Amino acid sequence: MTASLNPYITKFDEGFDVEKSKDYRLTIQFSLGGLSFAFFDTTSNTIVGIEFYQSDLLTSGNDVFCAIERVLDSKRLGENSFQTVTCIVDDRVNTLVPKPLFDESRALQYLDFGFQLPSDSRILNDIVKKAEGVNVYALPQELHSKLTAKWPKARFVHSSSLLLNGLLGHDDPARMGVYVCVRNRNFDLLVKKDGELQFFNNFKFNTKDDFVYFLLFALEQCHLQGPEAVVLFCGLVMPDSEIATLCGRYVKEVRFIGDDQSLKVSEALKEIPFHYYFIHYQALKCES
Repeated sequence: MTASLNPYITKFDEGFDVEKSKDYRLTIQFSLGGLSFAFFDTTSNTIVGIEFYQSDLLTSGNDVFCAIERVLDSKRLGENSFQTVTCIVDDRVNTLVPKPLFDESRALQYLDFGFQLPSDSRILNDIVKKAEGVNVYALPQELHSKLTAKWPKARFVHSSSLLLNGLLGHDDPARMGVYVCVRNRNFDLLVKKDGELQFFNNFKFNTKDDFVYFLLFALEQCHLQGPEAVVLFCGLVMPDSEIATLCGRYVKEVRFIGDDQSLKVSEALKEIPFHYYFIHYQALKCES
């Protein structure tokens, strides 16, 4: 299964050293469609490595775990210890519950309402302070067990929790902010007004036309007109992509999330657009 797993983005600082792994914080973002890694050197306070993988062969939790092990083994990091490990769950099986209404004993019911969960699902939740809510999500129990066996102190967090906290705290001079985080065939859309969350949802798409339809539909629900909206992108989308180009025809302006310079990034990584690893950046920023 993992024989053809090769990175489509890989950049490392020339000083990256597997013998220094105990000084590194590792973040792993994973879904059934792919995974990515970031390495943060706590001695220099710098992100020193980024890798992205995509594969349609990752169809189960076990596939994902085997792929993670294979990538680390290829760098002679498979048996190494890290200062911290953060596992970023990156899929659509999640829902945001207002904090006053959240009851942990009913976490499964919140997800059952909108998703058909496998019987072996592990239910987790994150407090999303910026949204005054709790993000409830699931991942395969087998995957959770294997990750915690490998890294007993690993932290789990959902990608949309990092997205919400990061974007709701984003310094945008406009009263209304529209943000889109693109994943593989789905995207999160967040609208904030005066710093507060107005709208958040995930949309699955197959074509660029689907993407724009859902974007404009969501803007309409928020009483926004496309020609008046500035949309900020992050995630797996390039400025010259068909999606970004088509969106630019229907909104006032398309922008891409920029580095707030809270963390240093190695010069070797400067060729990678910052918005591509925005979620990793937020995960590392939370620990700094």
